[in-house]
Amino acid sequence: MRAAIASSIVVFLLCGGSVVAQRPGNPPNGEPTYLTAEEAFAVGAAHRNAKNFAAAEAPLEAALKLSDDESFRVKVYSALIPSYRLHADVDDLAAAVEYVVEKGERLTERANAATALIAYGRERSVTDALLKRYEGRLEERPDDRAALFLLSELYGGPKRDAKRRIELLDRLIAIERERGEPQTVAEQAEFAQLYMKAEKFSEAAELYETAARGDEKLAAWHWKEAATAWLKAGEPQIAIKAAKASAASAPESRSELLTHFWHKGLADVLLDAGEPALAISHYEQAIGTTTIEGYRKASQARLAEARQRTAAP
Repeated sequence: MRAAIASSIVVFLLCGGSVVAQRPGNPPNGEPTYLTAEEAFAVGAAHRNAKNFAAAEAPLEAALKLSDDESFRVKVYSALIPSYRLHADVDDLAAAVEYVVEKGERLTERANAATALIAYGRERSVTDALLKRYEGRLEERPDDRAALFLLSELYGGPKRDAKRRIELLDRLIAIERERGEPQTVAEQAEFAQLYMKAEKFSEAAELYETAARGDEKLAAWHWKEAATAWLKAGEPQIAIKAAKASAASAPESRSELLTHFWHKGLADVLLDAGEPALAISHYEQAIGTTTIEGYRKASQARLAEARQRTAAP
């Protein structure tokens, strides 16, 4: 009985700062056999968090094999990106990024994945090859969401072409719209960000306002974003109105850094829209909500500008 129990006990091996479960029957020096995708992911994530990216690859790939859940696979592929950036060939990294861009629910995770691929392209001098890869895919399938998004990021960065980028984003927005009108506040904010990238500032502002009205906890942030968009759209008076709505909402409080950006963003809109007196307190609060010297200096410089313009005859 004791022998049977002993044979089923999980033996833990300390590996690279993380604990890896190795069951009876596993190869002595090989990758453990995982019972669940979650277990494999936990091991890979531990390696990844310790920046041991090479060791993270095998357990994360095992997690992929053990799950067909799309949202879980997006998480795994996102975690695999640093491991695949070590490869000499771009194919594994590109496949992971494409999956995240195609299936990811949040614009932030899609943008982060695209940024990793673009950085790899710069580091390995394969940016032109990536451009060719996705332009080719788009010729074959004009509604390829991943190709549209990744090309828009490439044309917004290393292969800067504002006209082409806006054209691609217009097509992407149209495809997203065909999939259904945004319903949640998060979806409205995602579309607004796409409109901002496409320089459709009025459309972005309107969506941010809709999002602000839909969630009191995020209203301050979304009104601030709407104000920024209205200012870019050449509507300073509407921007001031949105900024005042943001200031009147429950303050941004999700984190100290977001609170800083909220105050700084509001102050910038108010100053640039011709209300320097209203901007002063927000710059002061922006300075008080960050310890990052660069952010503090940027706010202090604009605070001095606001005070000077307020004092001017």
